[in-house]
Amino acid sequence: MKHPRTHLVTASSSHAPSRDVSKNEAPRSKLRGILRNSPKPATHSGESIDDCYRTLLEVSSSAILLLSPESIILGWNRAAETVSGWIADEALGRSYVELCIPKQARESFLAEVARVTAGREVRGFESPLQTRTGSQTMLSWGITRVLGTHGELIGLMAIGTAAVQGTQVEEELRLAHARLRSQARREQRAAEEERCRIARELHDEFGQALTGLKFDLAWLGMTLTQSPAPTGGGDLLNKVQSMSGSVDALLESIRATAAALRPAMLDDLGLVAALECLATTFQHRTGARCAIDVVPELSSISLPSEVSAALFRIAQELLTNVMRHAAASQVRIRLYQDGARVTLEVTDNGKGITREKMTRPYSFGLRGMQERASLLGGRFHIEGASGGGTRACASLPVTECFAP
Repeated sequence: MKHPRTHLVTASSSHAPSRDVSKNEAPRSKLRGILRNSPKPATHSGESIDDCYRTLLEVSSSAILLLSPESIILGWNRAAETVSGWIADEALGRSYVELCIPKQARESFLAEVARVTAGREVRGFESPLQTRTGSQTMLSWGITRVLGTHGELIGLMAIGTAAVQGTQVEEELRLAHARLRSQARREQRAAEEERCRIARELHDEFGQALTGLKFDLAWLGMTLTQSPAPTGGGDLLNKVQSMSGSVDALLESIRATAAALRPAMLDDLGLVAALECLATTFQHRTGARCAIDVVPELSSISLPSEVSAALFRIAQELLTNVMRHAAASQVRIRLYQDGARVTLEVTDNGKGITREKMTRPYSFGLRGMQERASLLGGRFHIEGASGGGTRACASLPVTECFAP
């Protein structure tokens, strides 16, 4: 028989089964007396404070039990019914330990009940609850004494909440991290695709339009040269030549911007060719010698697009850092296979990097390279090389490329 939702069922209920539990009648009657003797100012709904207390206990999501010092169940709320599978009418008057505690855990639970009976409170005690169907769930208990008006012990109140196991927390954190990493990878992929689209538009549309303008200016200059010289013809020819030079500069800027966004060589010829072009450009800009060493097997395979893009961006960032901070005269780029991983290594003979610089909160370039590698399940490491200079390594897994 189901009791009303707003009533905590105790042994005083008319629905409680009649059992020979006379030794618990005294604590039960005192528990009832506490509620009966409480002041009863009217609430807006006309209920007494007694009814409000019962309602609060009943709607709680935690299992709330009123126990005798011998662990006899005197009260049993709806959450206790839900978690255990025993309705109040079936549980009242029975031993909680025998009804719901697995045999191997009974001794420890009774020991905690004894501690509370002796005057100590229990907080965060974890104990398994065996449900009516035989399954088990772990509850974290808070147990305290219920005292009468003269300080005498009349029972125990036990409040149980679901205990989250450490392994469950770790698994939830792992899944959350995996979801975040997957989302970050999608965003990184979308950003790289957008870079590719913009680079292609710059090259195809703006580049072609400027190239057409360059031809028109060349035709105009040739026409001015071959035609009879009009008044001010020399100034006009100079202006045409100046405009042609501006178009050349703009074309070069667009090509450089498009290459920085997404070098066409990376998609057309692969990572090795893109790194060689990057090294050549760096050498021309800085005057520092930039050598590149690639193992033969990597020259003949096609790496996944995400891996190629990540390694290229990391190499790009590292060479930028060398150009800005290292004052190096020699740089070496190595690309090699390390088991089922591809590793990019960049070393220089410059000033070197200190631990303080590596741990600065605003070292966004280093953080960005670490995140790029981590998103693909890889690693990034940078350190000061012995005798000066810096050594940086990015290692990414590409198992499918080396599968037999």
